[in-house]
Amino acid sequence: MSGKTREYDSGARFRRDWGEEVFAQVTDEDRMERNKNSASLNEAYYDFATDHYQSGWGDKFHFCGYQPGESWETAQSRHEHYLALMTEIRPGMKVLDVGCGVGGPAREIAIFTGAHVTGVSINDMHVERSNLYNKEANLEDQVEMVKGNFNALPFKDEAFHAAYATEALCCAEDAVEAYKGVFRVLKPGGRLGILDWVITPLYDDLNPNHRRIRSKIERGGAVPFLTTAEMHKKALEEAGFEMVLDEDRAIAKANPVPWWYALDGRHQPTLYDKYMSFMLGERAFKCVRAVFKAMSWFNLTHPSRMIALDEVSQCVFSCRDGGKEGIFSPMHLFVAQKPERKKSQ
Repeated sequence: MSGKTREYDSGARFRRDWGEEVFAQVTDEDRMERNKNSASLNEAYYDFATDHYQSGWGDKFHFCGYQPGESWETAQSRHEHYLALMTEIRPGMKVLDVGCGVGGPAREIAIFTGAHVTGVSINDMHVERSNLYNKEANLEDQVEMVKGNFNALPFKDEAFHAAYATEALCCAEDAVEAYKGVFRVLKPGGRLGILDWVITPLYDDLNPNHRRIRSKIERGGAVPFLTTAEMHKKALEEAGFEMVLDEDRAIAKANPVPWWYALDGRHQPTLYDKYMSFMLGERAFKCVRAVFKAMSWFNLTHPSRMIALDEVSQCVFSCRDGGKEGIFSPMHLFVAQKPERKKSQ
């Protein structure tokens, strides 16, 4: 359980499996074909990208909206608390985190609610690193992570009282099958709360700039097929869920300061936020890239370091641009419920 970055050239594997593309010319047929390899793509992506995510986001790989003067750290916690409240997570419950990353949200929600959280990730390093962090936080008896695929969850039927996912299920190879898997492991009456990436009704597929931004978000975030909120709801209902709540938190009254402001240098209320905002900007990226480019010439850095810099920066800048245009939300909230078991007549 080392939790260390894998030494192989995961970036080359990711680029090979993703293939070449002209961003403004990607079709839904291209996306459907690429999505068949989503599990493999995401396993490779997070092998090379996780260190960069942690340097930019800490242990919580998700965006959040803000109140005026609210720090990034506080806003992220509020975002997770709201998800837990809407999913009706309570003390003592067994809860599934679908796509747990390195476990930041799982630990936050476990502390906030008193529930026992089990996380699942396609990535071995995430599982190892998360469990090390759980132990360091004295939460190893309350939070645990295991390896698994969204479309083949390694749990018994009706094992969990509730489930949630933060910006993860958009990466599923088959959304309906992924939701069916969660449906299977939930107890009757259990809720699934999801905060996820969607393209909004403002997206115009005839607009080349919109198409370009969408494709860059997909590639930079390893989301082979970025879809609409309506498609998510349809998949949830097809899987057997009943919709409880459908809300875009990017435009919610609770978040008057847009989520993308921090990426654009427009929301940085604390010194730490100022530092993070600068490090996520294009000037810092150019400087850091130049340093690692020089290091790579002398084989002083990981073989995938340059690819990681390019892909993660593309994710940050294209997400920011999608937010500016209003065509992309990384925090559409879906709350769905598995029907209660019918009483015998």
